[in-house]
Amino acid sequence: MSELIGQLLFGLAIGAIYSLVAIGFSMIFRATGLLHFALPELMMMGGMVGYTLATRTMLPMPVLFVLSGLAVAILSYLIDLFGFRPMRKHGASLNMVIATIGWSIILVNVALFVWGTAPLSYPEQYAPKGHAFGGIIVVPQNLAMLGVGLAAMGALHLFFTRTVVGQALRATAENPVAAQLMGIRVERMMALTFLLSGFLAGGAGVMVASIVYANFDLGQIGIKAFAAAVLGGFGHVGGAMAGGLLLGLIETIGAFYVSSAFKDIIAYSLLILILLFRPEGIFGAGRTRPD
Repeated sequence: MSELIGQLLFGLAIGAIYSLVAIGFSMIFRATGLLHFALPELMMMGGMVGYTLATRTMLPMPVLFVLSGLAVAILSYLIDLFGFRPMRKHGASLNMVIATIGWSIILVNVALFVWGTAPLSYPEQYAPKGHAFGGIIVVPQNLAMLGVGLAAMGALHLFFTRTVVGQALRATAENPVAAQLMGIRVERMMALTFLLSGFLAGGAGVMVASIVYANFDLGQIGIKAFAAAVLGGFGHVGGAMAGGLLLGLIETIGAFYVSSAFKDIIAYSLLILILLFRPEGIFGAGRTRPD
């Protein structure tokens, strides 16, 4: 039982990472109608930037989260500015989806060129060994990841519900045409959506890379965030939060009772089942951007 509790804590920590990227998927989808398949690679870039900062500065994890998140937020904004916005003006939604795949390939190759092919481990201080408390193995890194993830989600909730900009962003996501008629600068709000999603993806990349490795293929983990977004209800930000945590728990429990070799099978089987039997997700259907 004590080992299971330790695994559940790990599942929640991984789930928090999925949630952060899933929120980005949902935010962009609601605001622009775009399936941003380059988002996992933006998460990967956050992990790589975090590795460089960690090895050269030994900054605390929360600082790495913020700095890497900011770097990826800028990158995400530039991709939107030069890659998606011109297409969006012409309503080329399918072209934009194809472009996200192109950007994901570009980002992978940039990572290969800058950091090489070898997996890069963060310094040991970022992944300390577990400590036993009453028979339960508690890994401080897992608690830190869960804490940072929940804090980021809480801050995002406050931003959306308590600030004027956050409410304008929500209005844009709900109905861009009506938001524009109300005087909201829709294009600016969409740019902010890409900034926020990039920040969350970059921060998530730091957290996952610190316990696994930093490498050009790290985005494969981020793809599970897409499954989490679908699980919660694609386009539903609150559902993305819950879907990520739930997926992390299901994946970890399955690995504990069956085998860790089946973790990916469990995650993607769940995605297929949700698409087959409840395509609107557990927490209801999210809305797409009106044409």
